[in-house]
Amino acid sequence: MLQEQFVTVKLRENTAPVPAPGPQTPRQSPICCTGEMADRTRAFDWSKTPVGPIEQWPDVLLITVNTLLASRHPMFLWWGNDLIQFYNDAYRPSIRADKHPSALGQRGADCWPEVWSIIGPQIDAVMSTGVSTWHEDQLVPIFRDGKLEDVYWTYGYSPIRDTSGVIRGVLVVCTDTTGRFLAEQNLRTSQERLSDLFQQAPAFFAVLRGPDHIFEMSNPLYLELIGQRSIIGKTVREAVPEAEGQGFLALLDNVYKTGQPYIGHRTPIQLARTASSRSLEERFLDFVYQPIRESDGTVSGIIVLGVDVTESKRAELALMQTEKLAAVGRLASSIAHEINNPLESVTNLLYLARESVVNPQTREYLDIADRELRRVSVIANQTLRFHKQSSKPHVVTCEELIESALSVYQGRLANSRVTVERRKRAGCPVMCFEGEIRQVLSNLIVNAIDAMQPAGGRLLIHSREGTDWKTGRKGLVITVADTGSGMPSETRKKIFEPFFTTKEIGGTGLGLWVSHEIVERHGGTLTVRSSQNKNHHGTVFALFLPFDAVIR
Repeated sequence: MLQEQFVTVKLRENTAPVPAPGPQTPRQSPICCTGEMADRTRAFDWSKTPVGPIEQWPDVLLITVNTLLASRHPMFLWWGNDLIQFYNDAYRPSIRADKHPSALGQRGADCWPEVWSIIGPQIDAVMSTGVSTWHEDQLVPIFRDGKLEDVYWTYGYSPIRDTSGVIRGVLVVCTDTTGRFLAEQNLRTSQERLSDLFQQAPAFFAVLRGPDHIFEMSNPLYLELIGQRSIIGKTVREAVPEAEGQGFLALLDNVYKTGQPYIGHRTPIQLARTASSRSLEERFLDFVYQPIRESDGTVSGIIVLGVDVTESKRAELALMQTEKLAAVGRLASSIAHEINNPLESVTNLLYLARESVVNPQTREYLDIADRELRRVSVIANQTLRFHKQSSKPHVVTCEELIESALSVYQGRLANSRVTVERRKRAGCPVMCFEGEIRQVLSNLIVNAIDAMQPAGGRLLIHSREGTDWKTGRKGLVITVADTGSGMPSETRKKIFEPFFTTKEIGGTGLGLWVSHEIVERHGGTLTVRSSQNKNHHGTVFALFLPFDAVIR
């Protein structure tokens, strides 16, 4: 309605009485703008088109064309049923020499055959319905420099009506957005690639914003470290509250304030590994807090980058413990070797004393002393055999294996209030590396004693002949059972993993792992059952060793 009023006003102005020009006064052109396209529009022979001569153009066409030519924004006009074309100087670079200047006065379908299947229906819709349209970053390929080129446009189609409201044409306001669109697309691709690399990084990574240390980004390894918590948009104090009491928030504040990075090496931290867990687990981290600087040098945030080195740290601690144990073993072996010589001398002296003594009571005392010295000698020899593993397998009986392992722990068994119950039903010997199998039994016995602390209990050691039903091999079965509190299922699943221990600093996490490896090398199996039932609790280890575990 406003447009119609505007056109009506112009018509009234144009129909006001105007003095007829004198015979020597040239008539002024209805195209009053300046510029290349204004000149071409004035010079074009419009009488050869359905539009007709400029002098016969309706006022609405003159007003629209003059408005178009005066605009510095790229504009295009399709007029009439044939969609005869007009365009301005701002639009001319968009079509280049491939269509300029031939596009002026040309039918739309003839000028744009390569894209008419796209824009033709859009133009028809505006001409028939009178509803304006808007298209943003629309791909409309056109011929440029002799080849079809992908061009992105942001454009709007608006109907042009005459004074009676009839739609006479379509005005196009458009912008070639190819450069911006491709730049944004490349930027999005780069950001997606960077985000993908960020997610795949072999280290944990997070970005904190501002002095409050608000999580902006994090990768899967960081979320795994803190137990898959929801942290984006939260402060470190809210998302990881346990970090505050351990000094990590103070470190972040200092990095943000001073702009100096902080590097942590093998730093311990207590973390809840699941979102709902109230218990904390100690982890060791190599990490860096790196300040993020803006163009003016100010710090706007902090990058958190690091690696969870807990397993490596535990391996180091276990290795140190193992070296200590090895050193103790060598020392014990050396001491046992030195003890043997004076033991033999004392034993000989006791023999001579028994032979020469007359008093029966004195002889009895000497006999007791002789038995105890022989027991000391056995323990010393066992200590030597534990350290010095034979390089060749030997035939050994079940009784020899069990008794040699138990003899070392007689004192500890008595002090721990643990009673031993034996049941031996296996008589066939096995071919094995005796020292290694003793080591396995020793580990099982020690674990059983530890499991019954501090109350004590019963240690049951049974032996029998059995069959591995998976392979059909015959062999020896030794069962070591205790009446301790038992193990939960999660512990049972991990007990044969290296460095897993429930003894905290007192354990290396290597005993059962080494035992399992030894048994597998002998072709046997080591299995475990455990119960925490109130009435029937305890743990049972079953060692199966083939009779021909090792061949000479």
